[in-house]
Amino acid sequence: MDIIIAESSNLPSGAKLQGGKYKIKKVLGQGGFGITYLAEQTGLGMNVAIKEFFLKGSCQRDSSTSRVSVPVTDNKELVSKCQKKFKSEARKIASLNNDHIVNIIDIFDENGTSYYVMKYLSGGSLADRVKDGAMSEQNALRIIDEVSDALEAIHSHGLLHLDIKPANILFDERDRAVLIDFGVSKYLDNQTNSTSTSTLIGFSRGFAPLEQVNSMVSLLSPATDIYSLGATLYYLVVGMTPPDASSVMETGLPAFPLEVSDKVQHTIEQAMQPRRLDRPQDIGSFLEMLSQDDSPEAIDDTLVLVKPAKNKPWFYAALSLFLCSFILAGIAFYQKKHPVVITDNSKIEALESEVKTLTTKNNSLQKKINDMKSSSSQNASALQKQVEDLTRKNSTQATQISTLQRDNANLKSQVNSYKADAEKWRRSIEMR
Repeated sequence: MDIIIAESSNLPSGAKLQGGKYKIKKVLGQGGFGITYLAEQTGLGMNVAIKEFFLKGSCQRDSSTSRVSVPVTDNKELVSKCQKKFKSEARKIASLNNDHIVNIIDIFDENGTSYYVMKYLSGGSLADRVKDGAMSEQNALRIIDEVSDALEAIHSHGLLHLDIKPANILFDERDRAVLIDFGVSKYLDNQTNSTSTSTLIGFSRGFAPLEQVNSMVSLLSPATDIYSLGATLYYLVVGMTPPDASSVMETGLPAFPLEVSDKVQHTIEQAMQPRRLDRPQDIGSFLEMLSQDDSPEAIDDTLVLVKPAKNKPWFYAALSLFLCSFILAGIAFYQKKHPVVITDNSKIEALESEVKTLTTKNNSLQKKINDMKSSSSQNASALQKQVEDLTRKNSTQATQISTLQRDNANLKSQVNSYKADAEKWRRSIEMR
């Protein structure tokens, strides 16, 4: 009985390249377009990563010589075209000189194929960091900002990456995010802003938009990478791979965890729009969404109105109770800390003015609250029970508000009384 031994497509550990300049240690990863190895640069005794062009399904290796060949004649033209692209894009990447793009330090042909040598990144991949669940929004945004810097440089040189995902984002010794693996990248046609080649496209499910999944090469654009960038941000803050593009098209994205801010959720939703033209069209627009301030909005110098959550009428009820309580408590506090001492008419008028100002602010805020209630009335019936529960919980506060309102009325009455007394006092002075 013959024993069949399967041949490996990888270079074996200890294999040497460039006359011993590089020594293979192990395989780091393999994709559709190549194999990445950890190797030693023997002259300096330092680790490097080496990417070997090896088109999966079309190339094979002679285990005795390590030589790569294309056994099927019909595939030779495709392999040759992809190999030229592999070397051309390696040279382009090497010229970018960006801290967040992998640093290519050498390129050569050997064993019937091509190789390029990169600085070895020892900090692991972004995918490794999310294995135990979502990361904090602050860390996620720092990483996305660094990857965005890389993409902006790539796009400015007419190149699309087309495989943005956590596994292709590594970290260097300074914990900086670095974008790797340009195996499926393409050049943009400057005249049409679309890719000028029609070679096969690879994609990663969940991180690729419909135009890429459906191999619509002419529709690829910077917005294609932006979809993947938004999907990567989703992965970081949710802790799960996003649904594939067809699911997003049919049902949209699942509900986000409560910890995800409105700003980040909105940015992800816009970046992952199924229709390409509905997404941000460049990295600058994407970053602008993330830079928008979603902190509370100031109403005046003393009060802040919190930005309401969408479609939550109970929020407005709570907001109404809070603002009314805040203003009326301010009136009571002012009365306690600033007792009225009648010395002349100007102090009475100043107190009247203060009361009018506070009353005007109260009315203005109440109008805004009523406007917000009106705008959300269509959702009120569905959440009526929540409003009723909130009303019961705040019954004590309502009682306090009523008391403060009565005190406010008494204060106005006292002002009027003081004004009458002051008039009598003024007349008595004149009579003297």
